[in-house]
Amino acid sequence: MIEQLRFVRLPATGLDEYGQFLCDTVGLQRADGSDDIARFRSDERAYSVECDATGASDRPVVGLSVRYETDLDDITGKLTERGLNPQRLSPEHCASKLYRDALTFDDHSGNRFEIVVRPENKSQRYFPARDAGIQAITSIDLRSPDPERDMAIWIEVFGAQARDFAGDCGQLGFDEQHHRLGYYASETSGLLSVNFEVGDLNDIMRSKYLLANRQVRILDGPGRDPASGEIFLYFQGPDGLIVSYTTEMKHVDSDWIPRQFGNGRLSFCMWNSDVLIPERAGVE
Repeated sequence: MIEQLRFVRLPATGLDEYGQFLCDTVGLQRADGSDDIARFRSDERAYSVECDATGASDRPVVGLSVRYETDLDDITGKLTERGLNPQRLSPEHCASKLYRDALTFDDHSGNRFEIVVRPENKSQRYFPARDAGIQAITSIDLRSPDPERDMAIWIEVFGAQARDFAGDCGQLGFDEQHHRLGYYASETSGLLSVNFEVGDLNDIMRSKYLLANRQVRILDGPGRDPASGEIFLYFQGPDGLIVSYTTEMKHVDSDWIPRQFGNGRLSFCMWNSDVLIPERAGVE
């Protein structure tokens, strides 16, 4: 049912710091916005990241797309049956966010999502502020006190597939990519990281040295995830935002069987790189 991971919306107290970080450091392209909304492109989407300084958002929002408005009716019923409280968004909200229709809901941990219908793409090609090799927004990582319970929503309502587990953490896929959502066991909920696919390891290493020269705090990597096979580099942004570059994620087919890895550091990074993100450290 889910066609794409589309965007993440970040509540922001001010937009200048986010704009400088997401354009000059991460390498996104500034898109159309307003005085209190800043949008950024990573690919053909109208935007992949939206920073909202209106005060309307009190937590990050992850946006995923479906094709038809009737899909929203079906989703609403299924979420309601599971004790959740989906809300249809107004036509004015949807028009301002550049999609046809949408609903919003929180998972059991309080992570917020929007399921949107036919969000806009741009005919103009993506032109980054710097050449970081970014090809697309590729996945989102979330914190959850109960990952298995939250993952069940996506499996039972949206038809997602559990791809792999490390300890209590799990990865979910909707398409041929190994995963699009990751749930990490944590005492709190909330956004863990926003992840962008780059061309290859050379792009990651070039960015590693640029980040170090700019005194940007590297939190994990370069490393390789044993489950998805992707090479990654996580680093720190404003207000606790974590961004990562990834490359070489596996493609999977319908016969994929989820695997269970242990809860040690090597289950999150087979290269055993230094890590400053507690949810990715594992328990030795």
